[in-house]
Amino acid sequence: MIWPRKTRLAQAPRRQHTVGALLLLPLLFCAAHPLHAQDQRTQRAAALLQAGQFHDAELAWREITRLEPADASAHKALGIALAQQGRLAEASIEYRTSLKLRPQQSDASFNLGVAEFKQGHFAQAIPAFTSAALENPSDNRSGLLLGMSYFGLRQYAKAAGYLQTASLADPTNMELQGVLAQSCLWSRQYDCAMQQYRHMLTVNPDAVQAHMLLAEALDGMGKTEDAIAELDAAGRLAPTEPVLHFELGYLYYKKADYEKAVPEFKAEMTNNAGFAQTYAYLGDILFRTNDPDAAEPLLRKALALDDQLRLAYFDLGCISADRKNNAEAVAAFEHAVKLDPAQADAHYRLARIYMQQGDKQKASAEFARTKELHTRTDDSLIQKISGAGAPGSHEPEVR
Repeated sequence: MIWPRKTRLAQAPRRQHTVGALLLLPLLFCAAHPLHAQDQRTQRAAALLQAGQFHDAELAWREITRLEPADASAHKALGIALAQQGRLAEASIEYRTSLKLRPQQSDASFNLGVAEFKQGHFAQAIPAFTSAALENPSDNRSGLLLGMSYFGLRQYAKAAGYLQTASLADPTNMELQGVLAQSCLWSRQYDCAMQQYRHMLTVNPDAVQAHMLLAEALDGMGKTEDAIAELDAAGRLAPTEPVLHFELGYLYYKKADYEKAVPEFKAEMTNNAGFAQTYAYLGDILFRTNDPDAAEPLLRKALALDDQLRLAYFDLGCISADRKNNAEAVAAFEHAVKLDPAQADAHYRLARIYMQQGDKQKASAEFARTKELHTRTDDSLIQKISGAGAPGSHEPEVR
């Protein structure tokens, strides 16, 4: 689960394999019960649904809802038929109609939550799962999916609470343990994270994910050298593990040990060609070491993969400014400011360009903003991996 600040659960590099099984949870629906057993139309529609003939069932239930628009069970059943055909947006409408007609249907609430969850509408899924959990507390699925919904919204502290409960009910589910561990890490609950790490290693001493998890926790606690050692151990176990070499390269980058960072970033590019941050940081190293011509294509590649990387915009702005391409430089610095207005470096570079152009009013405003801002430290590995810090943020040195 390693992605920049956008909420995109499907973005591959963010340890997608850790939660993939959970995101592909079966779409479990409760069978509809006909309101009127004597009604042949209702009996036939229910039989079609139970037989898996979902298109025919849809047509049958749609006719019933046309004749009896206030029939809550018919709308719920129509929602099931639509969802089983993958038409989740339409299914959500029918579930909501059913619940409006007759509130407190735990099965309809749960089905609505699943339909919204599978569309990536995590905020809409949460109230549905909450209702289902309150109405049917014995069904652990609602709590699990509440946790996953909060995870999708990057509300990691809330996610951890629900996922801890779910993990107690299913302690052998390593996919779930991994997501819980990430939630604990990214909400700075280090005791919880270390507990999950130990549990994962007890089950599988060679678990690469557990070593990577521990490295993130150690770096978050300020023990970067120990974190590097853990990632080295993970690399010996699985040298092609996605994101592992980026994490190791980033830790060396924070130490300004570019000689060791570069081969790690290059290894990540080989193993995981779609991970945008790798190109951004390798490009930044080349820029810092006075090779802007080599840096530029890497920075542009990073933005082609993810247009929310502040670091890439800032470096491209510096390259353009150094080449006296002021219009391109201003556009790049403005992008950087938009992504993180609290960093001083882009404001300072904008002020210099405005001063060169004779626009003293804009220059003064940017210089004033620069003085207001404090120098920021590098993000921890957890922030870089979870997106909890500003995307592409780094120590704002004046260049």
